[in-house]
This record gives sequence, structure tokens and C-alpha cells, in this order.
Amino acid sequence: MRSFAIILRHMLADRWSQILAEKADQPALWHPEGVLTFQDLHDQAKQWSPQLCERLGPYFLAQGDGFSIIRALLAGMIQGLPVQVVEKDRQRRVPTALPAQPVALIKQTVGSSGVRRCQFFSATQVLADVDRLHLALGLHEQSVALAPLSVAHSFGLTTTVLQTLLHGLPTHWLPTPFPSGIAEALAMHKRVFLPGVPAMWRAWLLAGLNLGRVSLAVCAGSPLTLDLESRLRETCRLKLHNLYGTSECGAISYDAEDAPRSSAADIGCLLPGVQAQMGPEGRLSVTSDAVGLGYDATLPGELFHPPEHLTWDRVRLDGQRLYWESCLGSGINVASRKLSPAEIAAKISAATGIAAVTVLGVPSRDPERVQDIVCRIGLPATELTQSFKAAACAALAPWEVPRRWEVLCALP
Repeated sequence: MRSFAIILRHMLADRWSQILAEKADQPALWHPEGVLTFQDLHDQAKQWSPQLCERLGPYFLAQGDGFSIIRALLAGMIQGLPVQVVEKDRQRRVPTALPAQPVALIKQTVGSSGVRRCQFFSATQVLADVDRLHLALGLHEQSVALAPLSVAHSFGLTTTVLQTLLHGLPTHWLPTPFPSGIAEALAMHKRVFLPGVPAMWRAWLLAGLNLGRVSLAVCAGSPLTLDLESRLRETCRLKLHNLYGTSECGAISYDAEDAPRSSAADIGCLLPGVQAQMGPEGRLSVTSDAVGLGYDATLPGELFHPPEHLTWDRVRLDGQRLYWESCLGSGINVASRKLSPAEIAAKISAATGIAAVTVLGVPSRDPERVQDIVCRIGLPATELTQSFKAAACAALAPWEVPRRWEVLCALP
């Protein structure tokens, strides 16, 4: 444990100490209740006490709003303890196994596999991904990063709050991506980096949001259509840059060009230090120094061990440029939120008492939504009433509710 703490303090705490020495009295985090300086963050993180896990030992749980998550992350950096990041609406998963190497960060996510698990990362792997993004996106040229998306998700985590802690880029955290809140935040800053998913960008466009102060617009989480990209360009004079990656290995490719893409499948060029090749079934295999230490439970045929990760995505390689084809994983992508079909089916089974429930994702007619959820249940069609569906979905989050219900098999 002693060597574990020394490694983390040397790599993460020293980086923070340098930032603190340079920016102590400058704003670090805006949130609905006010503004915190870098010194404020440091003082509060030092007072934060770790929790105890039967497997991890002392650790910090990063869950809740943006302030809670950044404070837990910083406390882990300062005290040399692992931090587990969990979405606000999810229960923490106790890791079923741990890697042999020291762990700095634990992500708890469904991803494309469709199975919620823990992913482990060392300090060097966290730094590799954050540093690569900082350089490739030119985040040193931005005055602040707006965070309207979940900072517990890999995309929001590495482009906002970790950029604050490891590069000193201030974050303006927003509890929702609603246009009114975005407008208020934009009015407070001159040069803004705004990361979002396609569904958010469409909503901001339709709301007529003034994006004149956005100097860098980045989109990830779902395929970006040419229509949405061109409409933002025509209406807001803004180039929407496509970013592609996975939670297991971080950022993979980026469309850094100012010119519009000619193909919706274009997901940019490989980032410096990232190598890619074709794997089984046409799946993309990635090699980089940001590939994590592995899962706490591995499925057959998976490869997730430094420095290589076999993704669930079918991607065509053309030199250094990547073109998206499809995802072979069972995870459901609803407006860039990755959902587990097994978890949704289990909740419906528990609510109805019906064991025969299957949940899957199908392509949506709405390209920014990506997929619709379908529930196939062992019940006659005549009993699939609105009242039954409402009761069946009582324990589901709004984004988990099926849009289509089908009879699982031929019933008398």
C-alpha cells in the first residue's frame, strides 16, 4: 500500500501541486451555488475522508454533482487513494476482482458490451488520456470548459474536470444541458470549450442558442450526421469536431479539420500515440498508453489489457483516418447514453413477476437518438395495456423505458 500511494502522489499530486502554485486564487469550478478557486478545491479535498471497501480498502467515491465528483477525484490524488466514479442514478458496484497493479481510477460503466462492470486505470493511463486530449484539442487555448454532460461519464470526465485537476483548465459545471442554463454560462466567459453529444447539439440548435462565444465545439457519444454538422455551420458558423473513443482506452480519433466532412462515417484521424488495426469480425483493436488495466469480470473473447483493447466497434481504416460502420456489442445507445439490456429486463421482471423478458436495442428513426428500446415479454398482446406498461416501468429511469413492446413468443 505504501508503494501504491507513493506512485499516485508522484504522478498526480505533483501535477496538482504545480497547478495550485500557479493558479491558487483563480476560479477553478463554477456551479449553481457559486465559484470555487483552485485553493478552495484543495482545502475542501484535504478535509474529505475516504470510505472503506472490502476489496479496495480506503477509497473515495465520486458520485453526485460536478462539485462532489471533482472534490472526490482531487482527494484521491492528494491522499494517494483510488477513486471510483459512479453515475448519480446508479448504485456502486463492489469490484469482484482487482488487478495486480496500483489503481488510481475506477470507472463503472456499461459501454458497448451491454454489461455493467468496473474498469481499472493506473495513474499513468489517466494522465496519458487527459494529456493526449489536451494537446490534440488545443485546450490550452480555451478559457473555460462547459460541462453540461455527466462528468461521471468518460467523455465528460476527461474533457472537463480532469482537465481542471491535471491542466488547470477551469470547468463550468451545469446540472442540466437545458439551453437557458447554457446561455447564462456562455454570457460569463469569452472563449468557451463546449463538449456535447449529438442529441444535445440538436436541442441547442433548435432552441436558437447563441453559440458565438464557443471557440471549440466537440461532439462524441454517437454518430454525428452530416445534416446536424452542416446546420450548425450554417446557423452558428461553428465547426462541430467529431471525437471518437471508448471508456476502456480513452480518445482514439479526432476530426481536427475546419472543413466539413464529406462522409457521416468519418470519425477523424488517429490521435498521436494511438495505433489501430483490424481484429476479429472487423472489430477495431486499439493500442495505446491509455488502455486500462482491465475489467473486474471479463466476457469470453474480450481483450482489455495494457496496451491493447479490442473494441466492440466495426471501423474501417483508411491510413490514419477511421470510418465508423457499426457496433457489435449488446449495449443499447439511447441518445449517447449506454444502457444494459439485462438490467432493464431484470427491473421489468421484478415489477411484473414475469420471468420471460428480453430487452434489445433497434435503430431509431431519429438519428440523434440512435436506438430505441424494445421489450419482448411472455404475455398475450391483449394484456399489454397502458396500465400494465406503466406498472412494468415504474422502477425504470425515463431513458430506460421501452418504446416498443412485443410478444416474446406465440402464446395461446
